[in-house]
Amino acid sequence: MKKNIVMNEYGVKIDFNVALSLMDDELREKVHMELAPCTEQDFFDAYAKAYAEKYGEEWVLDNPNPTI
Repeated sequence: MKKNIVMNEYGVKIDFNVALSLMDDELREKVHMELAPCTEQDFFDAYAKAYAEKYGEEWVLDNPNPTI
């Protein structure tokens, strides 16, 4: 099984499928409707930006030491 890896803005590698499972469902769908089709990296970046705009803070996976 191939792992789909993306990198956050700090260069930390993250499994995209894990990232999807930690996304806010409503926000994830909104980004999907606005951006698809796109690469997983572009989606991850757009979601992180949208999350920061909506909640006023970095998403848990978009920081120097992401933890789940």
